[in-house]
Amino acid sequence: MKKIILFYLIVSALSIADDVNIDLGDSVIRKNYSEREFFVAPREIKNTYVVTQEQIQEKNYKNVEDVLRDSPGVVVNNTAFGPRVDMRGSGEKSLSRVKILVDGVSINPTEETMASLPINSIPIETIKKIEVIPGGGATLYGSGSVGGVINIVTNSNVTKDNFFMDLKYASFDSRNFGFAGGKNINEKLYLNYGFNYVNSEGYRKAEENENIIFLGGFDYKFNDRNKIRFQVRNSRENQNGTNQVSKKILEQDRTAPGLNLDLDTENSSYTFDYENRVSDNLTLASTLYYQEQTRKINTESIDDIKITASNRKYTFYQTKYNFYNVKSVMNAKFTEEKYGVKLKSNYEYEHGTLILGYDFYSSTNKRKSFVKSETLKTYSDGNSYINLNPEDRKPVINSVNINLTKESHGIYAFNKYELTDNLDFTSGIRGEYTSYSGNRKNGPNSMPFIAAKTQEIETDRNLTNYAGEIGALYKYRDTGNIFLRYERGFVTPFATQLTDKIHDNQLKNPDTGIITPPIVNVASIYVANNLNSEITDTIELGVNDYIFNSLFSLSFFVTDTEDEITLIESGVTNPAIKRWKYRNIGKTRRMGLELQTEQYFDKLSLNQSLSLVNAKVLKGDSSININKNDKIPMVPEMKITLGAKYSLTDRLSLLANYTYISEKEVRELDDEDNIKKFTIDSYGTIDLSTMYQIDEYSNLKLGVKNLTSTKYNLRETSIEAFPAPERNYFIELNVKF
Repeated sequence: MKKIILFYLIVSALSIADDVNIDLGDSVIRKNYSEREFFVAPREIKNTYVVTQEQIQEKNYKNVEDVLRDSPGVVVNNTAFGPRVDMRGSGEKSLSRVKILVDGVSINPTEETMASLPINSIPIETIKKIEVIPGGGATLYGSGSVGGVINIVTNSNVTKDNFFMDLKYASFDSRNFGFAGGKNINEKLYLNYGFNYVNSEGYRKAEENENIIFLGGFDYKFNDRNKIRFQVRNSRENQNGTNQVSKKILEQDRTAPGLNLDLDTENSSYTFDYENRVSDNLTLASTLYYQEQTRKINTESIDDIKITASNRKYTFYQTKYNFYNVKSVMNAKFTEEKYGVKLKSNYEYEHGTLILGYDFYSSTNKRKSFVKSETLKTYSDGNSYINLNPEDRKPVINSVNINLTKESHGIYAFNKYELTDNLDFTSGIRGEYTSYSGNRKNGPNSMPFIAAKTQEIETDRNLTNYAGEIGALYKYRDTGNIFLRYERGFVTPFATQLTDKIHDNQLKNPDTGIITPPIVNVASIYVANNLNSEITDTIELGVNDYIFNSLFSLSFFVTDTEDEITLIESGVTNPAIKRWKYRNIGKTRRMGLELQTEQYFDKLSLNQSLSLVNAKVLKGDSSININKNDKIPMVPEMKITLGAKYSLTDRLSLLANYTYISEKEVRELDDEDNIKKFTIDSYGTIDLSTMYQIDEYSNLKLGVKNLTSTKYNLRETSIEAFPAPERNYFIELNVKF
């Protein structure tokens, strides 16, 4: 990594000597909005990084996940069920601390156990820009934004006719076709549409993915004061894949397949916006939305099942039955339904803007899963293998039925006041009431020597939280400003986080073992954990300027969290036997800086970013082996991005990108439910490409990703891992007019 950065700095230094022609309008910190764009809240005082449509189209991005992997301050973590987006050290809590918006509406899942963040259900061709807003936003967005907000803006309100199409082919027989466009039918009606299709084999053997996405809608302008917009989005993704495998196997063959993991996901989203400009000073806006996600999972697992039980009725005598390499199959269906309404008013007075708003949403998570092992026939007692009696031969069966609902009501006020031409103040306050209801049914579960058992647990909780912020921005010259802000925020638990899954030590067998009850390593029950909301306090100092021939933004931040929710789970892949505990840590602190810079020269443009996060525990809990100064899990301390574009001719350009992610610490439960820690190694990757402008409407791109074939894993436990692809290639044709 050091050699790469040194080479990059030398190139940058030599380029500074060239003639410089900077257009500040091209800065990533832009605030221009079209007259057709729907209600836009005033910017909170903070640095924002914008990925433009032009930047997206000149890179070989097949989805939003690829864009965010290259973005400053953003870490994308991979799970078996989809990506998760981390900002400012959110780590394993990223689903509940980083809010993802599409045209202002959150698409975050409302559970995390086997959740999928549907960022890849948006056709990449339809995206106008992606705003990356690090740190906070609790006043306007409520729970779940302390790490940051990513706002994906689509072409739903472009002011002119447009069309874009791309055709891509890449390693692993990856075929990708997409198009997007918009048409002004008349002065009042605009139609937009988008489509994307991906079909690819995986990096590993026995993997194949297919994703079909459609987006469409319209906006209609009744008159100068009233307009509506309707958007629909649908995607169907079929992943015929395999799970992670032993790290020892990967040392021999990184493409070795794991056990079967098939995942079929369908996402649907419907959004309706209405805006009424009551007067020149007052605008009213409302949004209604409905989202549904259905996931069907079929997966295999091989585990050791250990039963300690008595084969006599009135005795303390016990026998250990060890069944090795038992194959199980899980079939599950997850349904997440979410709907809501957003009401807001925007009043502009002489020196400022006041926003008042109300948010409501309701989410229901349903799960039905059935896990069945092969019939247990032969066991080891430590000395030899013995066949069970025919009447004792049974499979291990686990059935789960979950129906949980979370509802939230929030009211807020946000004010921006211009004290002078150079000094702005912002302030805001929010109150949010959250209720939980529903139940989990675990069973009927059965296995040899154990009486069939069914357990039900009800959820009924209410939480009230408050948030607020205050900030100031001073423009010390035309190109520069400095800001300071404080925010009190909160993170409410998911409904599924209100219970733990732990070892079941109260098993029974009515025929044998009355005196000494049986013990089974894979038997689990649900228990309530009385989890509280997280309370966060953030202080941030930042500056933006153009200096030394460079556009740059720099932020320093400190976020303290009381009662941070942490997850400790066992390091196995079988959901039926995976156990977990959610706990509130006394206090944690995330402290860091974010730096982004850009330089534009005659033929060369450069960009750099550095994100540093020191995330640690200030007040721990020794009962779960989390102590003072422990690192917060799944948080890399550093991310670096370096990018360059050089125009060889008016038609031919070279592009390069380097991304580095430092190591991170992970916690998991061992077989005895004790917590152990291990470290995931750091890695860096280089991507190179060339772009040729065929004519004013089309271009051709060729490139290589992970040039140095760096070996790293997309996800891993202490035992198993899912490898990332090594060197791979692509070719792409774009048409735009």
